[in-house]
Amino acid sequence: MSRGSALFIVTPSRMAVAERGLSVLAAHGLDADSGMAVLRAVTSFVHGAAQTEIALRDYQERHGWTSGEETREALAPQMRHLMGTGRCPAFEQYALGASRKDDRAWEFAFGLDCVLDGIAQRLGI
Repeated sequence: MSRGSALFIVTPSRMAVAERGLSVLAAHGLDADSGMAVLRAVTSFVHGAAQTEIALRDYQERHGWTSGEETREALAPQMRHLMGTGRCPAFEQYALGASRKDDRAWEFAFGLDCVLDGIAQRLGI
């Protein structure tokens, strides 16, 4: 079984999570299709964030890097080259100006808030 197919295994816990989410969304007046779309949007964000975090840690471990700073230092020559092409001005601005590069908890919480705020605005709740 591939890693991705594990997401489709039906278990009591997964059904309970889906049931709770769909119930809350139905209480806000969402029809079945809209409720499932919202539930999938939120769970996709959460799963994607977790998968990215796991992949980054695996990558760091394979290279023996123990921190974000160490990782950035090791990748700096390639990053400087790519940013030097002038094709990545927004990323260069991030690289030079971001102060929370290693604050994964803040990044996750802010991103999830954006998703939830967008859903709430769309639904008028």
